[in-house]
Amino acid sequence: MCTTRPTQKGFTLLEMLVVLLMVAVGFGLLASGISQGLKSAQERQVKRDLSLALRQVRSQAISAGQPASLSLDVLRNSYQLPGKTPRRLPDGMTLRLTTAAIPDSDEGRAGIITFYPTGGSSGGHLYLARGTQQSRIDIDWLTGRVNWRDIQQP
Repeated sequence: MCTTRPTQKGFTLLEMLVVLLMVAVGFGLLASGISQGLKSAQERQVKRDLSLALRQVRSQAISAGQPASLSLDVLRNSYQLPGKTPRRLPDGMTLRLTTAAIPDSDEGRAGIITFYPTGGSSGGHLYLARGTQQSRIDIDWLTGRVNWRDIQQP
C-alpha cells in the first residue's frame, strides 16, 4: 500500500503579500502620472485662456475703434477683461509682466496691456511660472500679435 500525500494547490501567504505589494506600487505610480498630467493640462489651459483674453481685447479695440486694455494684477496673480470680473490663476502659478510703460496705479502691482484700433498694442511679455516650468506670452507692439512659448530652464 502506497501512501502518498496529496499535493496542495494554492498560494502561500508570502506570495500573496508580494503580489499585493506589486499592485499597490503600480497604482501609486499610475496615480502620480495622472496627477502630473492634470497639472500639465491645467497649465496649458491657463496659457490658452490668457492668450484668448489678450486676443479678445485686441479684437474689441479694432471693432470698437477705441483703445481697450487688459488689466493684470501680479500680486494677486489675476487678470481682468474690460467690464468682467477678475480671473485668478491656479494656486502655485505666478504671473510677471514686463512692459515699456510704467504703471500708475496701486504702487506698481497692476499692469495694463493696451490694444489700439490699428491693431497695435503697448506690447510686453507675460511670464507664467509654476515650480521650475515657465512660459512666456509675447505681445507684439506693432501688430498686437499674441503668442506663447515654453522657456527651458538651465
